[in-house]
Amino acid sequence: MSFGLWSEFADDDTVRGALPELGRLGLRLHLALPAARLGDAGLAALTREAADHGVDVFAWLLLDRAHGYWVGETNAEQVREAVLDLLRWRSARDGVALRGVSFDLEPDFEYAETLRHSPVFRWLPLMKQHLHADKFTRAQQVLSDTVDRLHQADVFAHAVTLPLVLDQPEGSTLLEDALDIPVSGIPWDEVSFMVYQTAFAQLVGEWLGPALVQSYAEDAIARFGERAGLDLGVVGSAGIGIDPGRRYPDPETLRQDAAAARAAGIKSLRVYSLDGVLEQGGPERWLPPREIARPGGTRREVLGLRNAVATLVRALGI
Repeated sequence: MSFGLWSEFADDDTVRGALPELGRLGLRLHLALPAARLGDAGLAALTREAADHGVDVFAWLLLDRAHGYWVGETNAEQVREAVLDLLRWRSARDGVALRGVSFDLEPDFEYAETLRHSPVFRWLPLMKQHLHADKFTRAQQVLSDTVDRLHQADVFAHAVTLPLVLDQPEGSTLLEDALDIPVSGIPWDEVSFMVYQTAFAQLVGEWLGPALVQSYAEDAIARFGERAGLDLGVVGSAGIGIDPGRRYPDPETLRQDAAAARAAGIKSLRVYSLDGVLEQGGPERWLPPREIARPGGTRREVLGLRNAVATLVRALGI
């Protein structure tokens, strides 16, 4: 199993200071690249330093909040242009050194905040307002073309998205359309799912543990095979769109979740975030998780949660 860390808020000097340890541990770095920093000489130098330490860098492309922040249906054209700029920067002298690009597919910032601050019973009418099959199909095509351009340049295309996508029937894109997140039908090299215990604990009121990870990991493998990956979080206090609340209390709890993912067949795992890991004792304390026995069993609460999401998806089609 390979491991990586998301870095969203750490400044360049903090990331630079972590590079020797990341390289020694064989960890990938999914490094936030705000669109405003495209062409930034300091950031390019940082990625080249990472390469010197043997750290594979994935550019985690983020737009400004007014344009959605994350990647989705509403900004696919802007994302394509940003990726083309990124490829030109990569090929320039003293350009950025990248192994891949991470596309963070989530509802745009304003929509995500509306959902986060709305009671669950109001989600259905909100989501129905976002069902636009033509716009969704167009965004799929734009992102497919963008991924093709990355492949032509021998750059890895990684998609990361909400695990709720796995609760829609195979072959359906109804939930993706309702959330404005085109995932299916695009030739990603990896599709990973943010099974963040912190976010689910805020949704249902309790920490669901390895059973949650196991459930989504098994479905990710069934749906995407070798391309499936998983993301765990949250370690530390960082996070946009996540209320203050329960975080991983210790590395052992993270190890249990990593073991559940590994047992399901997941081979690529990331943890959010570098910032938090550095706050809580450093990468060596947290990653890579040492081998432990697979946590067993399922939980009624996990089955209930996933059934509720599946019911929501069915209601979208009514």
